[in-house]
Amino acid sequence: MSRESPVADKPRPIGKDATGYEVITKAMRELLNQFPGLYENEVVRFEQIENDGDIGFSNDSGALVYAEKKDVLGYINQTCQYPFFLVYRTNTTKETGKLSAFDFVDTFGKWLCSEPVTIGGTDYKLADFPKLDGGRKIIRITRDNAYGQDPKEDGTQDWIIPITVQYTNEFELEP
Repeated sequence: MSRESPVADKPRPIGKDATGYEVITKAMRELLNQFPGLYENEVVRFEQIENDGDIGFSNDSGALVYAEKKDVLGYINQTCQYPFFLVYRTNTTKETGKLSAFDFVDTFGKWLCSEPVTIGGTDYKLADFPKLDGGRKIIRITRDNAYGQDPKEDGTQDWIIPITVQYTNEFELEP
C-alpha cells in the first residue's frame, strides 16, 4: 500500500500575476495602514523595518496564479494568491512584553481576515476589502498562527504572522 504525502495534495502555482503583484502590494499597504490598532503617525511600510516598534510587510514569492480558465470568447479567469508576512519588531525580554507583541500581531491578523476584534475597549471588524484595478477582486484574506523569531544580538525580536490574500483576475485576451 502506498501512502501519498499531504504535500502532494496541496495546490501549486501555475504562473505569476506580475501586474497583480504591484496592484495587490499597493492595496495591502493602504489597507494595513487603516488598522485601528496603530498609534497616531505609526506607518506600516513595505520591506522596511529598522527599529523597535516598526511594522512592515514583505512578500517574497510574488502574486501567484493557481488556476486559469479560458472561455470560447477569449476571456480569462484566474484564481490567484498573494502571500505575505506582517512583521512587528520589538525590544523586550520580558514575558509580558512578548505576550503583548503576540497579541498585537494576532489581533492585526484577525482584523485583516474580517474577524471581530476589540482594541482599547472598542469593537472593530473590517467591512470591505479594497477595490482593485485591472479586473482583480479580493475574495478572502486568511492568516496562519503568529510567532516570534529568535531574538537578535541587539535584543530586538520580530513577531510574524503569515497572511494570504486570495483574489480573482479576469481579463480578455487581445486578438
